[in-house]
Amino acid sequence: MEQNSRALIDGYNRKIDYLRMSVTDRCDFRCVYCMAEDMQFLPRQQILSLEELFQVAERFVALGTRKIRLTGGEPLVRQGIVDLCGRIAALPGLRELCMTSNGSQLGRLAQPLFDAGLTRLNISLDSLDAERFKQLTRTGDLAQVIAGIDAARQAG
Repeated sequence: MEQNSRALIDGYNRKIDYLRMSVTDRCDFRCVYCMAEDMQFLPRQQILSLEELFQVAERFVALGTRKIRLTGGEPLVRQGIVDLCGRIAALPGLRELCMTSNGSQLGRLAQPLFDAGLTRLNISLDSLDAERFKQLTRTGDLAQVIAGIDAARQAG
């Protein structure tokens, strides 16, 4: 149950009801504008565990958060992401569970994510020209991303 005295309020007296959580710094692309090819990722022990991420979400929802967006890096490379989505989506009071993804893993994960309760999906798509897409992402496969988008549309 939400308590107004515990709601999150910004400096302009507006209620904060949106949380963006980065679930990993890892990504399967090496986009020229985001990450150097030789970038060193954080040691795994410095990344919040799935349980810690859930606890953050749980506490923010208790404070009035109604929308959570999961980001990364690429959130779909995080092991256990579907289970985490299911746990967060089931929190009483949460209206939207969203994700921003590069789409590379959606072919296999779109349906499980939808079934877990993901309500909205943003895809970062830098170009529809396969050669330009490869230049920008360095490792990305446009056809795989398009197939993932199709899988997401079919999932719901």
